[in-house]
Amino acid sequence: MTTDITQSPSPLTTQFALADYQKVLREAGEKLLATRAATASEAGVDSDTKLIMVGMLGERIYDAIERQSKQWPADLIVVGTHGWRGFQRLMLGSVAEGVVRIATKPVLLIRGT
Repeated sequence: MTTDITQSPSPLTTQFALADYQKVLREAGEKLLATRAATASEAGVDSDTKLIMVGMLGERIYDAIERQSKQWPADLIVVGTHGWRGFQRLMLGSVAEGVVRIATKPVLLIRGT
């Protein structure tokens, strides 16, 4: 059996590829949160983490973070930031900036290296 690679993928193929991609992203996010929680614990800081999956096209990540923060008895929202400026920030936006603008709880920004 030969496959014509010039044909576009079927919706079923695309759906499975998307599901695989989402699974890899979820696993990477869970691993990242686990390592950060371990770092906080080693420093004697109590923390809770939650991976938030944004599924609706057009939903802003910072809106999802704020919505979840209202459901938690957390004292502080901690958000990592790239610290981009200028064109990069303009093109990519800033989740951290959005959280700071709309948060009803204190926010701590941690700038990455």
